[in-house]
Amino acid sequence: MEKKTVQQINVLCISIDTNLKSMMEDTGNLPNELVEKALELNLEIAGPQIWVYDATDGHPATPFELTIALPVNRPNGGAGKFRFAEFPEFNCISEIHKGPWAKLGETYQKMMPSILQPGQSCRVICREVYHICDFENQENCVTEIQVEVK
Repeated sequence: MEKKTVQQINVLCISIDTNLKSMMEDTGNLPNELVEKALELNLEIAGPQIWVYDATDGHPATPFELTIALPVNRPNGGAGKFRFAEFPEFNCISEIHKGPWAKLGETYQKMMPSILQPGQSCRVICREVYHICDFENQENCVTEIQVEVK
């Protein structure tokens, strides 16, 4: 586990209202469409896809805003149903999760004592950075979990 500052980045993104229970159904093909739009616009992809969970509390039915983002070097062109945004500098506790996404909750639980330290406030914005995605064998997946702290 590491406390770090993630630098600001430009992204092509889309935000939806969802909850943990229906999130996968609600996102549908949006992650693939996002990549297709970036390629259509000839954008230089500058990193792995990032999902930002704003105000989730871990309960399956609690609504929150999910932003699916793809880092790009420079916004350019018509984004259509997507939008260009700048993610600001982000102070966080970071942990690498290796393995299936179904077990991400275990890594979040492991992080909680570090996040909830006295004198440190947690804003409940979490990012998942998908460094390696293996849909055939999720044991090979590598996801960085970042939980904002102030």
